[in-house]
Amino acid sequence: MNESLASQSFKRFKNNIASYLSVGVLCGLFFVLVTALSLVDELVLIIGIPVLALPFLFASHISCYLLSVGEEIKLGSFFRYFVSFFRPQFRGSFRGISSFLKSLAVYGVIMLISYFAFYIGFKAQYGDLFLNSANELVNQYLAGQTYEELLVILEANDGLMLTFMMYVSAFPLPFAIAAFMGFISFNSISLYYRANINNGTPSLMRLAIANAYSRYRRSLRKDWLKLNWPVFVLPLVGSAIGVLVYFLVVRNPLYLAPLVNAGAFIPYIFFLPFYFPNMEVLYTRYENIFKEGNKMAVESLLERIQSSIDLSEEEKRNLENSFKNDNEEKE
Repeated sequence: MNESLASQSFKRFKNNIASYLSVGVLCGLFFVLVTALSLVDELVLIIGIPVLALPFLFASHISCYLLSVGEEIKLGSFFRYFVSFFRPQFRGSFRGISSFLKSLAVYGVIMLISYFAFYIGFKAQYGDLFLNSANELVNQYLAGQTYEELLVILEANDGLMLTFMMYVSAFPLPFAIAAFMGFISFNSISLYYRANINNGTPSLMRLAIANAYSRYRRSLRKDWLKLNWPVFVLPLVGSAIGVLVYFLVVRNPLYLAPLVNAGAFIPYIFFLPFYFPNMEVLYTRYENIFKEGNKMAVESLLERIQSSIDLSEEEKRNLENSFKNDNEEKE
């Protein structure tokens, strides 16, 4: 009987428990630290994710993966992996831009739902006081009033409108974070294939990865979900705890979103040590699929070259053999 992926992953974790724990916990703490940038400005957080958080996650992936070949995790090598994230070979490992845009769409849809839900709730609770404040805020905004003038309206009536706006904007955050982490996690399966190709052409590599995903996406997603379903659940649970802390301790609506953000990422500290071996055994199962995708990419490229150049049959065969042999040596 074939050993399950979960059993393989746990066995791998036990063989290097100290390293997986140290890298996983450190990576989780780093993500929480980056989310603290939201206390400064949401824009700073958005910049910090691709510039700091994703390269750190990438370096953590690579460091743990190299444990399997006997390499030690050192600070200098970890920093090199961090910088390598920006190399053309690894560009698109997480498909960060498309993942962010899709999670932004999730945020937008849920924010609309939360707006109507909280609008009904606040209207039922505060009646005309809330409706008048909401209308005044909209009218003053459309009239082009300054931020300071709008802030007066937001803070009036014990910050009624400010509380409403913070609730509406904070509620979708854990869902968007869960979606974003899920998107980048699923895409990062290809990261290990990229790491095993030392001299591959980035365009050919991307085509090979696209071939593998397009043909086996359903199977990949099914196995990925079996191992990594906590990626979706943990942000929701952690954010709920953050909301509880807000109501019991803080009670300042300006700190609601940071508490939700931190709550969404803190549980990952406990999951990431198991997550990295999960991803490694997942790639191991599909490694030949990615190699097969590479062969398909080579064949597709050869067909384009041969159809665009007037070559004899012998010249075409020689070109094909040369291209394939060169590609196999790079692998």
